[in-house]
Amino acid sequence: MRIYHIGTRGIPTTQGGIERHIEEIAPRLVDRAEIMVYARSYYVPPMTEYKGVRIRRLPTMRTKHLDTILYALIATLEVIFRPNGVVHFHALGPSIFAWLPRLFGHKTVVTVHGLDWQRAKWGRFARWYLQACEIFSARNPNATIVVSQVLKQYYKDRFNKDVHAIPNGIEAPELREPVEISERWGLEKDGYIFFIARLTPEKGAHHLIKAFREMDTDKKLVIAGEGLNEERYVDSLHKLAEGDERIIFTGFVSGSLLDELFTNACLYCQPSEIEGLSIALLEAMSYNSCVLSSDIPENLELVEGVGHSFISRDVDSLRSKLIELLADPEEIAAAGARARQHALENYSWNRVAEMTWDVYNRLNTD
Repeated sequence: MRIYHIGTRGIPTTQGGIERHIEEIAPRLVDRAEIMVYARSYYVPPMTEYKGVRIRRLPTMRTKHLDTILYALIATLEVIFRPNGVVHFHALGPSIFAWLPRLFGHKTVVTVHGLDWQRAKWGRFARWYLQACEIFSARNPNATIVVSQVLKQYYKDRFNKDVHAIPNGIEAPELREPVEISERWGLEKDGYIFFIARLTPEKGAHHLIKAFREMDTDKKLVIAGEGLNEERYVDSLHKLAEGDERIIFTGFVSGSLLDELFTNACLYCQPSEIEGLSIALLEAMSYNSCVLSSDIPENLELVEGVGHSFISRDVDSLRSKLIELLADPEEIAAAGARARQHALENYSWNRVAEMTWDVYNRLNTD
């Protein structure tokens, strides 16, 4: 079998949920199929292979509105001339092309990682286009995958279509002492609240900073991540935090440094306004973190009965919940234990890869 992935910036990833998703599942299937990932040349250095996965770098225009669509079009036009296989499109925008490879004998799959049209960064035309792409993602491919039960029900209600629900996953992480984070930022075990994401408005870091600034606590707030074409928003976050030395921006972090940040946080906060199924939230749970998330359905699918939640976009609700949790270290510890057990028992990248392979296999035998 041959599998072609279209829709990612590329692997190995530096940031991004879709990139991480593909980086985890593709290498797990290279012993069963020939797998190619179409990457963007600005994101991936010159390379032709990663962990047995073939990498095909393509040019594009690195702009907010043309980057993805141009890259997806070029990748689709190229893949139709390759030996027949399963062309796996990721995200709503690229799904507009899922019909084309089928004309040339390929089978196609679309994974919807979230309802992208809800993101605040898009203007009216872009929102209309991405909403139209929902229709394409449901009607054009041979199979549609979504990453949460919430999205599965959404597609059932809107399109009367039964789609495959395959979540994101995690691996049991390595827990680390606060060595490097202590040297860099003076952080200690249980001495800070942690947040990590691509710094875009829908991830809600501004809500967290506003809530934290009005709290009387000696805990620090660590904001990890960087913006991508979101320089104005990132600047606004720094202005919000101005004058409060407790707030630390780390920029992009990965590897052992990220392990340390997850391991030693007193709690992890996810104030996002929209999600598909958050890998960062899952990872925090796997590190034994007490998790506090906004009460959007996609977050509650992970934390309800395990962690804690607050009213989405409500700074007062967020602040109140943070104060309540910080005053109850016993609950922080108990919630962390619940979260880790739930995450490790119910989510794994090996399972995600197997479920995705089952979808491929069904198409290949039809």
